[in-house]
Amino acid sequence: MSLTSYIGSNVSIEEKGYEEEPVEGKIFVGPSFSDEGSLDEVKEAQFSTTYVYEVTFNSWGMELSPYQDEKFYEENKTGLHQVCEMMDSYLDVGEFFEFYTCWVGEEFNSKGAEITLPIRDWYTEGMELREQTLIRFVKGY
Repeated sequence: MSLTSYIGSNVSIEEKGYEEEPVEGKIFVGPSFSDEGSLDEVKEAQFSTTYVYEVTFNSWGMELSPYQDEKFYEENKTGLHQVCEMMDSYLDVGEFFEFYTCWVGEEFNSKGAEITLPIRDWYTEGMELREQTLIRFVKGY
């Protein structure tokens, strides 16, 4: 099984799949592990937004877990920062995007938790953002 992440937004964003630009250390928006059925399932079960996209970093879903080694944790943190920077350019003040990570095939499973964070300065040292958590990133002033 593979860990994958999804973002939901009420604004359309440009897809940039891994095959189109295979650059290590960058996020990719578009099909990677999931198919159209997985996108439909995760949209129905997890998101409140109009548009849903798969998003990966180095071809992998992103979570912050104390069970990861330090290098992988830092890579995932970098990927999440890149997602927030990208979405910050699409959103107006007060708008949000949603972020959700799960194992492929578990898109329809129940959420484990829901949290809201600012799109900028969201990280605190040692933060844990596990799979099956819906994170709403809100763009502030």
